[in-house]
Formats: sequence, structure tokens, C-alpha cells
Amino acid sequence: MCEVLIRLASQTAPLPMQGRNFGFFGLTSTGKSTIINKLIGKNLAEVGAGETTQEIQPYDGQGYRLYDIPGRNDDLSYFSMEYIAFWKALTARIIVITSTIKEMTKVFRLLDAIQLRYDIIVNKFDLVNLEEREKVKVQIKQEIINCKLQGVNHIWFISAENPRQFPDWINMIDYLTNK
Repeated sequence: MCEVLIRLASQTAPLPMQGRNFGFFGLTSTGKSTIINKLIGKNLAEVGAGETTQEIQPYDGQGYRLYDIPGRNDDLSYFSMEYIAFWKALTARIIVITSTIKEMTKVFRLLDAIQLRYDIIVNKFDLVNLEEREKVKVQIKQEIINCKLQGVNHIWFISAENPRQFPDWINMIDYLTNK
């Protein structure tokens, strides 16, 4: 990772924010908006195939705020000082992937370099064949080790479309509620 970027990121001050703030990051179409809608209990965030979120969108819950972040389709958007100041201000940074840690490797590396912790959601887990699920869990955990990720708090395997199908949904809600 570029040493200059890391130095600048380390010196960037957090944005001023009040209360508990959770940001959802990930590639386009990983289900960030769907997760937010399920957590809030209303269909407020626009969902669909492709890029539906064009700019950071805040959604207020009871005693917290969720931020729907546009999908990372280029490195420049996530690696600006404005984004880094935003990351630093969040109560929790939640990275949403669907199949591999490698979807967000550069983001993980930057967060690790500036010592910000994060949580990982593996979404759309209902699309993984039942007999393959344990294997995929092991693969994701091994990728975290292989990539030497340092800031991982939790990994949740969920389906935002079918949240009751996976116990990690309740575990995630408990964690976010008590954060």
C-alpha cells in the first residue's frame, strides 16, 4: 500500500458525529441496502441490480444511524481523505462481501494500516448450496489468515433476503445493538 496514502490517512481527523454510527461498505450488488432495510424494518434504501446508491445515505434507527455507502467500483472513491475521515468517525465499519475476502482486499489493508477495526458480513449465503456452506466458511476464514487481516472483529454468514435462515443474523443484531 502506498506509504504516502497511509501517512495521510493516519493524520486525517475523524468527522464529527454524534451517537452510534454504522457504515456498510462493499462492492456494488453485495446487498448493503437490503441489509439496512432489514435492520431498520422498512424499505427505505433503494435496492436492485447494479449501482442503486450514488452517494452516502444515512438512515436513522432507534438510537443509531446506518450509512449506506455506494459500491466500491473504483479505488479512488474509497481512498479519499473524506472517506477516511468518515471511516474514523464510525462506531463500526461493516464490510459486505458475497464470496471472497479478495473482493475488498485493498480496503482491508488500508483499515489495518491505520488501525481501524471492522466486521465482515458474507451476504447472500442462502445462495450457497447447503452441502458447501461449511467449506465456504472455512475458505473465508482461511483467506483472512492468508491475507493477514488484523482488524477483523466478527464474521457473519447471513442472507439479508432470508435473515431468519441463519443464526448469525441474530448474533450480528446483538453485537450492533450492544456496541
